Amino acid sequence: MTLENKLTNEELEQVAGGHCGDSCADMKRAYERQMPGFENMDPLSMDTMVYCLENWDTVVGQLKDMFAQYGIEMTYKSDPLEDNLYMYQGRRITNGQAWQILDSQRNP
Repeated sequence: MTLENKLTNEELEQVAGGHCGDSCADMKRAYERQMPGFENMDPLSMDTMVYCLENWDTVVGQLKDMFAQYGIEMTYKSDPLEDNLYMYQGRRITNGQAWQILDSQRNP
């Protein structure tokens, strides 16, 4: 992929309505860690942005499934002013804690 087909972070936020939210951040982290299903979803790629805009429910489903593999339940909040909800062993955790759990289980 050439540099001309990449979006800057500012362009990415504008396309996403000015607010990326937890799900876009999760997708970026999943791509950086080459998680199965996200290894080719470069969030700065125009192709990925178009795919996400056309298939957002599928992408959110992939994120939920990914977290579920590590015992984390993610509840997607479509309101850009609300954070997603992450639960682990019956207690609410932050997005950062969810990634710490995922990383610790992947790399014991």
